[in-house]
Amino acid sequence: MLVYFVVPHFQIELSINMAPVHALITDALGLSISHKSIFSAIGNEAFLYDGNSRVQLPQRSAQKKVHGFAMSRANASSRLLLLHSETEFSLYKYDADKNEMPFQLQYVGETQDWINAAIFLDKSESNEFVLHMSHGAILQLQYHVDTKCRILELACCTDYSLLYHTLLQGSQYDELMIISGNGFGEILIWQPRDPVSCVPTKTYPLLWRLKAHNGVVFSIDYHLASGLMVTASDDRSLKFWQFPDEKQHAKEAVRPLFSCFGHTSRVMCAIIIEYGGRIFVISGGEDSYICVWSQAGDMLFKRRQQLGASIWRLGFDSDSCTVYTTGSTGNLASYNLHNVLMDKQTELTRLMPKISVTEFFKQIKYLDCSSSSIIGLSSKNRLFYTTQSTWTTNSIDVWKLVEIDISPYKITSLTASDGIAAICGYRRVTLLRYNAETDHFEKLYDNGTILEGLIKSFHFLNQHKYLISDEFGNSRLLSLETSTNSMQIEGSFRISNGREPWITAALLVASKYLLLSTRNGHVMLYTPQNESESHLYELKDTLKSLHGNMGSNTFKLLNSDDHSAHILSVGHEPIIKVLRICLINSKLSILRRECVPLAWVEASPRLDVLIGFNDNHLVAWSRQNDVLLQLECGGGHRCWDYQLTGNQLNIIYIKQKQVYCHTQPLYNDSPEHLLSSTSQSRWHKRSCNIMALIHPKDDRPLYMLSAGDDNTIKINQFCGDSPMQIAELHTHISSVRHLALYPITEDIDWLIFSVGGRSQLCINRLNLNGPIISELCSHIIRTNTNSVDARLMAIQVLRKTATNGSFSLYLASADGKVRLLRWHLENPSEIHVEHLIDVERCPLQLQLDNANNLLLITTTNGMLYGFDLSLRLKQFQHQLHTAGINSLRAVVDDNFVHVLSGGDDENLKYTKIKLTDMSTKLIAEFPHLHNAQINALTPLFVCQNELSAYTCSDDKQIFKVNLSTRKCTRIGFTCISDIKGMLLSDNNTNMYIYGSGLHVLSLDKTDC
Repeated sequence: MLVYFVVPHFQIELSINMAPVHALITDALGLSISHKSIFSAIGNEAFLYDGNSRVQLPQRSAQKKVHGFAMSRANASSRLLLLHSETEFSLYKYDADKNEMPFQLQYVGETQDWINAAIFLDKSESNEFVLHMSHGAILQLQYHVDTKCRILELACCTDYSLLYHTLLQGSQYDELMIISGNGFGEILIWQPRDPVSCVPTKTYPLLWRLKAHNGVVFSIDYHLASGLMVTASDDRSLKFWQFPDEKQHAKEAVRPLFSCFGHTSRVMCAIIIEYGGRIFVISGGEDSYICVWSQAGDMLFKRRQQLGASIWRLGFDSDSCTVYTTGSTGNLASYNLHNVLMDKQTELTRLMPKISVTEFFKQIKYLDCSSSSIIGLSSKNRLFYTTQSTWTTNSIDVWKLVEIDISPYKITSLTASDGIAAICGYRRVTLLRYNAETDHFEKLYDNGTILEGLIKSFHFLNQHKYLISDEFGNSRLLSLETSTNSMQIEGSFRISNGREPWITAALLVASKYLLLSTRNGHVMLYTPQNESESHLYELKDTLKSLHGNMGSNTFKLLNSDDHSAHILSVGHEPIIKVLRICLINSKLSILRRECVPLAWVEASPRLDVLIGFNDNHLVAWSRQNDVLLQLECGGGHRCWDYQLTGNQLNIIYIKQKQVYCHTQPLYNDSPEHLLSSTSQSRWHKRSCNIMALIHPKDDRPLYMLSAGDDNTIKINQFCGDSPMQIAELHTHISSVRHLALYPITEDIDWLIFSVGGRSQLCINRLNLNGPIISELCSHIIRTNTNSVDARLMAIQVLRKTATNGSFSLYLASADGKVRLLRWHLENPSEIHVEHLIDVERCPLQLQLDNANNLLLITTTNGMLYGFDLSLRLKQFQHQLHTAGINSLRAVVDDNFVHVLSGGDDENLKYTKIKLTDMSTKLIAEFPHLHNAQINALTPLFVCQNELSAYTCSDDKQIFKVNLSTRKCTRIGFTCISDIKGMLLSDNNTNMYIYGSGLHVLSLDKTDC
């Protein structure tokens, strides 16, 4: 079905058929837990999770996001489900006995105000429900299959302020309690009973007006049995209230109890739950944390839940004791709270040695990964050991003395790995092997002096090779001959004199490359001098202060081949870094870095698991599962160790001269089978400003690069219909505004040029074989040292010739400057300014045409400029729009440049530029196509010998514009907000719309 209407100069065709959706990542604003089922919504799409299945509800609104659900109260298998989406609501018949298509759309209605809440009343035969609006109006409706929806009553309250959240409490209309929060921090409570006026509509009095918060009230929940009410606000607080008994409503006011502060950003949701006969409160906020509170206001638990994205909704399943959250990236995440709510979250075992009061443990280590045996060094230079199978909650006398004949000396260092314990002291090393079957130690090595000073570190490189260093920087690479229990020195070197030169981390790569980090912050690469003197190691390369002034804590080999090796390095900073060792010339380089939510990182037992510290908490974190463990142990200065066996994580630490052990599963025991058909999106936490596509010529999937206000560049690869993140770049210190891709070698090697806030230009390299990402350089682009750091708005790249590594970079900054820079791939740390112009307004878009020596520039005052590529000759200047030009696409054909532009004036314009004399001519404009600013245009393409493009605006409509016939066809809508741009795949089969989310649509093949 097609509908036409005509406006001057062009024709609009409205298509009823929507383009199919391939992927949608945006706000998940709807969540409801009902009868062992989960109803969730991502944007305008709603889903039912039931058992191992995920069923999508039939599409209703094309552009409005689902904000809530309501289910009829009947106990029969066939019930009514209501969804409300901004100013629309939809009724579905839900038959739980049907597996394939349990939902049938019955009715779609529209209101004149935003719907805040909906509830079904206790009249199953009449299907009555209530809608509450954002300005206080309430609608009582009745649904019948024959008569559809009938309005029973339209009423309002005496207060008309804008309401941000409403809770409807009750089952009968005249007993309904309406509790709302407004933008002034007030709670408004009223009932549809005893109206003060009936003309023109019934108006009911306000029962209570409560001053609750210093900001917008975003969430309200009420527990009827206890009379407890909880409110949440953008002032970062929760407030607890006590309702009077129902009989005392007229006499007593709602009483405030106390406020709770646990979030570092706006608190968006809070729910009251009952479990185990007790009442708890769960809150979620924009800081991505959930907090669990007792009824008395004590914080029991806090966890980062949505991979850093804002949490919008909370739901709780009492059967499985699981909290569900939805967030700004569309994820539905779960976490089992049984141990938290039953006071079992701290499974600590205190290991109390039955020795003298003056003797205590100074160091402890796990001996191996299988037997869970621990060895400890006491303050009186004695060694003890214990095995986990002998413990109770407060284990007394579980420690056994290590009885072995060794020459006595002061032990200062204890290290263990694979059942071997290394004890070190002044100039000496002793190796002991533990036999779990016999429960005894045997001496492997103890043969006197091995270094000159006090040995400060011992590192297991593998089962038979070790690296030691003393306080003077003397280092030895040792090899143990197990048959003779003799130690051979395979290499020796001296670390340069300086503060604390001993080794903090070491890794042996390809049997001869020794990577180590020192306590003074440097990372060094050593190799044997030559084959004849392989025991003499020489320094090949150094990275100074890689993680600050304290060195790396651990190295982990990621991969290696005949040419290079990639190593993960972590240290005392919230950044992990990937290093590259060139095995050809023995050079060290930093490939890339990644920010993590830890103050510093101590260990990486697996590629996806990091262990470190945040203040006084030990934290285990995963990219896929976020925070796995938070243990209040006193801080990272404690002596501690970990053991990870399968899915079991054990932590031991010393606190107040006592040894504690914490044991828990690595992954939370939440009912993941309910969410088995979902994958966790790691999309941008804030708006995506720019996106680019790489189409490999082989059978590999499409690559998608995106950057945004969260300061990151994300690299995704499409697996089926969904993007899967494979890498992330953290080179920018502020928001990323624009990026450009340029191939070095065809289809494999790419340069990523990105610009953004703080005048920063970053250049990275992407090799699709791996993929391997290298950080090449970062520059701050200023006119002089005293100039402000204006945001860089756009970049275009031109290579001088196909054979050399010289590039021309065109950069536009918010202060009106457009620069031509010269950059060389062979020398990335240097950049030169060749020319600068000032267009006196903020440039928004740049487009480059190398063949015709033309650079197009658009500005915030609607001007279109044309310059030659040297920026020394202005070709033309044209007032194209009355406001900023946000989107620009151009293509050359028959000595003309065809330009399509969209701006803040809500106008779409088609302009031709004649290349011979650079004259401009407005061919067509489409002023009534969109009713909001136009931010997104696809590249121009030829369809059936006619020039066309797709356009999208903040009104969320998607049009195909035929520039030859001036015909515009609306092909659909998007539900994402703050749209920044759109792209097409190479064969024009898929459309990618990005902004505050990502929307991938499949286009009709007959529509080019």
